[in-house]
Amino acid sequence: MGVGWFDRTWIRYGITIGVVAVAFLLRLVLTKWVGPGLPTYVTFFPAVMLVAIVFGFWAGLLATAMVAMISAYWILPPEGFAIELLSDFVGLCFFSGMGVLISVVAEFYRRTRQQAHERSLELAKANEALRDLSTRLLSAHEEERKRIAGEIHDTLGACLAAIKFKVESAHLEIGKTASGSTEYLNTIIPLIQECVEECRRIQMDLRPSILDDLGLLAALSWFCRRYQTIYTGIKVELEKTLEERDIPNSLKIVIFRVTQEGMNNIAKHSKADLVHLSLWKMDGRIELVLEDNGEGFDLKKVLGSESTKRGFGLTNMRERTELSGGSFAIESAEGKGTTVRASWLLSGNN
Repeated sequence: MGVGWFDRTWIRYGITIGVVAVAFLLRLVLTKWVGPGLPTYVTFFPAVMLVAIVFGFWAGLLATAMVAMISAYWILPPEGFAIELLSDFVGLCFFSGMGVLISVVAEFYRRTRQQAHERSLELAKANEALRDLSTRLLSAHEEERKRIAGEIHDTLGACLAAIKFKVESAHLEIGKTASGSTEYLNTIIPLIQECVEECRRIQMDLRPSILDDLGLLAALSWFCRRYQTIYTGIKVELEKTLEERDIPNSLKIVIFRVTQEGMNNIAKHSKADLVHLSLWKMDGRIELVLEDNGEGFDLKKVLGSESTKRGFGLTNMRERTELSGGSFAIESAEGKGTTVRASWLLSGNN
């Protein structure tokens, strides 16, 4: 990183000399207007303060020394460095002491501001690193879920399907010879089928294959149908006003997980019978909105320090949204339902 323009020593001291010279010329002009009653250091105090605040202690000290010499030689009678009046000498000493004090205080102020700026930069870098780490952890978590779902489908699911096929074949063979001996197999086949369905459910919960195969919009439609099958008392209205190509690949799993968590919260806590789920694109943004007509809740109470399971779910939704570069908002009140909004600015519109 190059040296800043003001960080060059000769420039700092050159500007300091220029500021003192301007203050001296300004005092000469004011003396002609006001007369000899003009205070000696009326233009010099601001000059010393300015260079001390901007350039630090040594620049302030240089300005103070220059003003002292200029005052002793040109302003205080008689001309030259001899000072006749005690009051002029005391005034010059007072100005010099104040100049040194101003320089010290200004240097302390500059260093404090510089340290605060450096710490804010370090904090910003640490937050960015933490955000990057959290994003990587979420990605790794999703990849692991995807791997486990694939393993369940390819191994356990295949094994159970093969066992079911063999048992059904044995059932048919035994049934040809001794019908009474098939009763035990009749009880085993439904159990195996139940295991197959359970493996399929676990696999879809971990990572729905439809999301990777057909995309987010198809996955949301499938999820809403399955949701209404499980929670028969809740009607889901799905509104989609965008195309699959409008959704970045990195956001598809995020939107699906936020929807999944929000819908699960509704089923567990809201006592709603109607949910409106909308996903749309407008003005370079993608927005997901979940609205229910449930009993609502007190935001401060739920999101407070004494977090509940619902609060934990909402926190997960917020973290997923914000870590993916989006914004998250909740609107709710007791007896008035809940609205959850998550939106993302598309990268081409930054």
